[in-house]
Amino acid sequence: KMAAGMRSGFVLFLAFGISCATNENEVSSLIDDLFDDSGYQKDVIPMLKPADKTTNVNAINIAVGLSMISMDLDPAGVLSATTWLRSSWSDFRLQWDPEQYGGLDNIKIPSSKIWKPDLSVYNAADFGSGSFDDRYYLVHANAIVYSTGKVLWIPPLPMKVNCNKDQVVVVKDKTEPQGCNINIGSWTYDGFHLNLTAFGGEEYLDLGDMSKNSPYVVTSQEGDALQTKYYPCCKEPYLSMNYRFTVQRAFAILDGKKVFDKSPEDLEKLYEQYQTTFTGNK
Repeated sequence: KMAAGMRSGFVLFLAFGISCATNENEVSSLIDDLFDDSGYQKDVIPMLKPADKTTNVNAINIAVGLSMISMDLDPAGVLSATTWLRSSWSDFRLQWDPEQYGGLDNIKIPSSKIWKPDLSVYNAADFGSGSFDDRYYLVHANAIVYSTGKVLWIPPLPMKVNCNKDQVVVVKDKTEPQGCNINIGSWTYDGFHLNLTAFGGEEYLDLGDMSKNSPYVVTSQEGDALQTKYYPCCKEPYLSMNYRFTVQRAFAILDGKKVFDKSPEDLEKLYEQYQTTFTGNK
């Protein structure tokens, strides 16, 4: 009986090993076909046709959203934030037939292997090492690529922005709400190449994952973040997601202790409201 049990266990182990190896082989085969054999060029924008000169009919749709995790504001009006950038687009070069790869309908791969839109924060307070721009290209977060060619990429990224950079920031009372904005868009592509859209149709910051230990909280949002701008030099539109909102200090650290500017009860109510689309009192 013991021998029979051992043989049965060995057969199951062998079958499991073969199954895992087969799955790994299918993934490896798919990656070879998508990237090595096809001559995939990650620096080339995946447009089926050249950009039209008058419309965005041939443009790639890029969905962009922003989840706030924590934030702080300094006296100069610079907002430091930890965020999750939510982005999605389609790359026709990354399509495959799942039936040819054992039913495999998606893969998780390093984002460094694929084309990504050249998104940047227009009102960034820094562009050096550790900045949004720096981490955007160096972050190790995987992208999910589906057999349809859809790409989903949600990397954790830091950012520092100049709140309302066109105005002189005067902070008289640190406990009062302060206006701010985060403006994200392509650094080089116009709207006829890259058509920016709101991730999930939401033109507000996503606050559902905000840390309850964030020194500052969002107290209102304006919405309508998707903006189109034209320049005197060019007839092409340039699109961006310009999130406009107010922040207020939740607490400060004095003598090593947390001193609340908003009561814990009010903060709990606020975080409950964050679980749905939050606009606050504009």
